[in-house]
Amino acid sequence: MSAQAGNNAGSLGDLQRGFQDYLLARSDGFEAAVRDSRKARRATLLDVYRDGYALRLIEALATDYPGLMAMAGPADFDHLVRAYIARHPSHHPSIRWYGKDLAAFMASTPPYDGSPAAAEMARFEWALGEAFDSPDATPVKAVALMALQPEAWETLSFTPLPSLRRLRLAFEVPQAWQRRSEVEPGNLEVARAAEPAIWAIWRPELVSNFRSLEPDEAAMLDALVEGRAFPDLCEAVAAFTGEDEAPARAAGLLRAMVEGGMIAGFTH
Repeated sequence: MSAQAGNNAGSLGDLQRGFQDYLLARSDGFEAAVRDSRKARRATLLDVYRDGYALRLIEALATDYPGLMAMAGPADFDHLVRAYIARHPSHHPSIRWYGKDLAAFMASTPPYDGSPAAAEMARFEWALGEAFDSPDATPVKAVALMALQPEAWETLSFTPLPSLRRLRLAFEVPQAWQRRSEVEPGNLEVARAAEPAIWAIWRPELVSNFRSLEPDEAAMLDALVEGRAFPDLCEAVAAFTGEDEAPARAAGLLRAMVEGGMIAGFTH
């Protein structure tokens, strides 16, 4: 395949932009700048590039969203991501970040907005990927906190791992995601949760972790992420447990977070 020479071709920049528009399915005007070959017409030759571009994006999205693939099946997943590709051309230099808007696209675009569990699966899987790709950080050890003097706790605040994410989910998406490889694609069922829950996702080492949070734990974690001191964390917990029980409950929750590898450091 070669571009025509002369005035019809325009500058190299014009050719590049025209080829990009052709790949992104916004314009077929680029065909005029391409010659037929001895073996195939130019439209056939160009379609090889256009199809290859779409297939590469579909492959990347299937890698990022295996749970969604398990829910939808190959045919419906292909239909979904081709619609996404048509609406969201790739502009990021790394294909890794191409699928970041898929969950929002599904939640706002018919007919996909009729499957909120699928949109939640996409949100969950993207958060898992973000956690995995976040900067490395060594979690603080519980022994470091135990060595602090009592007065330090009045001003003690914490830094969560860079990978920490929190999601409110109305469906049992994480539980279903763990079963994604146990069913034929298209057969993964996701039940609605008894009540919406907050889930934490983080990567203390080489694997992303996730677990649900109790309501007081979620409130305390929100306060911790905001950089508030330990007495404020106790206040967040007190809204659920009462003033008398709050310090012990907050200390226990904090210990679980530290031992789970959620906390990167602290200051006082």
